[in-house]
Amino acid sequence: MLIISFIQKTMSVFTKSTLLFLLATTAVWAQETQLEPVTVTANRTDQKLSQTGKVVTVLPDSVLQKYATQSVGELLSRQAGFMVVGTQGPLGTNQDVYARGAGQGNTLILLDGVPIYDPSGINNTFDLNLLSVGEIERIEILKGAQSTLYGSDAVAGVINIFTRKEGDRPLGASATVQAGSYGTFRSTVGLNSSSKAGYFNAQYTRLRSDGFSAAHDAKGNQNFDKDGFWQDNALFNGGIQLGSKLLWKVRGMYSWYRNELDAGAFTDSTNYDYTNTMKMAGTGFEYTHKLGKLTANYAFTTFDRKSELDQSSFEGNTHFAELYHSWNIRPWFDLITGADLRSQNTYQANPYGPPIQKDTAHTQLISAYITALLRSRTNLALELGGRYNHHSLYGSNVTYSVNPSYLFKDRYKAFVNLSSGFRTPTLYQLYSPYGNKSLKPETSRSLELGVQWFSKDKKSNVRVLYFDRLIKQVIDFQSLNQPPYGRYVNYNQQKDHGFELEGSYLSNGWSLTANATYVTGQVTQPLNGRDTTFNNLFRRPKMLVNATLGYQITPKVFASATVRSLGKRSDRFYNGETFQTELVELKPYTTLDVYAEYQINTFLRVYGDVRNLLNEQYFDSYGYNTRGRNFTAGVRFQF
Repeated sequence: MLIISFIQKTMSVFTKSTLLFLLATTAVWAQETQLEPVTVTANRTDQKLSQTGKVVTVLPDSVLQKYATQSVGELLSRQAGFMVVGTQGPLGTNQDVYARGAGQGNTLILLDGVPIYDPSGINNTFDLNLLSVGEIERIEILKGAQSTLYGSDAVAGVINIFTRKEGDRPLGASATVQAGSYGTFRSTVGLNSSSKAGYFNAQYTRLRSDGFSAAHDAKGNQNFDKDGFWQDNALFNGGIQLGSKLLWKVRGMYSWYRNELDAGAFTDSTNYDYTNTMKMAGTGFEYTHKLGKLTANYAFTTFDRKSELDQSSFEGNTHFAELYHSWNIRPWFDLITGADLRSQNTYQANPYGPPIQKDTAHTQLISAYITALLRSRTNLALELGGRYNHHSLYGSNVTYSVNPSYLFKDRYKAFVNLSSGFRTPTLYQLYSPYGNKSLKPETSRSLELGVQWFSKDKKSNVRVLYFDRLIKQVIDFQSLNQPPYGRYVNYNQQKDHGFELEGSYLSNGWSLTANATYVTGQVTQPLNGRDTTFNNLFRRPKMLVNATLGYQITPKVFASATVRSLGKRSDRFYNGETFQTELVELKPYTTLDVYAEYQINTFLRVYGDVRNLLNEQYFDSYGYNTRGRNFTAGVRFQF
């Protein structure tokens, strides 16, 4: 009755088509995920999903294959609690990740367990355009404040993206070719191997698209040009078994893209090209023994962004090193201990101010952490953890995690997560002309309360939860009346809370997955000696729903339909005619996608989809176009 009441109160934000679809699927709310026997690394040690008290969603390869036509941003935007603005624009559009209402930079992205972010950006965010689903083997989404185990930026959650590493035979090969609307063409070739001696995977992806105009032609007669996209990606993962207990790992990734941009909302441009290059190299080892595993990782990543319009150049470099140990001390007691180092610098040059030099603009963050996992014979579990952090500028801070959970009859789970998080100031906020070296980290307190039900075979589940997050010392830009006319300060306090409903159902060839998220938030800001409170969830709806219904028509033929519905949102728009920033409302919308695939034989599969089947017209960012009805068809060979 509680779920039904909640739906009734919030359903007013949806269109009639969404209501009809949801009434047909009220049996369950879910994410598209696979349960047992998948293990996850929510606590840096392998666990079954039913046994962890964390809020985790796992997208395995079997699910990702059905998203082969989509970008990583699109895939994430279908998950509970996530709004990724920019996924429906032309390829190369900036991808802004908002998790449970939190702003940009508050969701940590890991690539094979290593934090990945661009230190040359204002918010240190990672550009999801640099990845494609073809390079990915699995995604684990861990929500809530996770800074105790994962450090800075894990305020609203962690997205751990695992790249492809090995095949299931001594020598294997794969190739994918797909084409679709807007002159889009993607091809991927790969070679892999797996044996007792080790493994490797190497692959290359090329993506091209003619695109469409990012800026919306409000007058309809200005003939805005198309904004194209060109990309090349190369990936290598390898491992050598140096003994029965020791594995040495190496990995490397190169990603480059160029895209054409417009000058702004409702404003075309024919000479604005933008390039982004990422290079990543890493190594590490895993030593397995009777009581657990010792893991070491090191990675060096460089980013190089250039704008041809104003000859701006942004370079960022990161070093990351970690050593952690998971101990299975007793059947009921695991202990995880570790330490890591993040070092970063940036060089930035543009015609609007003095350059930022990398020998000056650099910071280091050194951390150590410990987490205990305890389990009783009555299926009561408890996680207790803490992390100490020392930053080269602001000094020290600590975080904590308390996570009790109880699993009843292996089917009913109740959990509570009380944890803290933090986000360090970025290099731009510290060293730019508007920088402030006295900035303190943003700090947060997060609470989750929920219950989850599992079917006996673990193929179906339902999870209902409430979350509440308070962020203090929020870093904001404060305008000044004298040069440099602005400065970054620890200014605001942000509070967000909401509900998530999710689950999955699989039976007799039918699969039903869906999720619903309600989130609201407000900022408290000092103004003229008094606190002012206002809603700040720009571009983020209070209510968001995703639902997919699939059917295995024959052993070789599968088809599905997906509905995505967003409530109204607000956005800020700078009006070049009035020179004023205006607040505008973005209307709610609903889209319908259909997908089908045919497994010709063990080695060959063909697939295709039509997205936005009803050709819905809408804005995710005011003044910027989104895709109309579009299609993609492809073929995948795997040997």
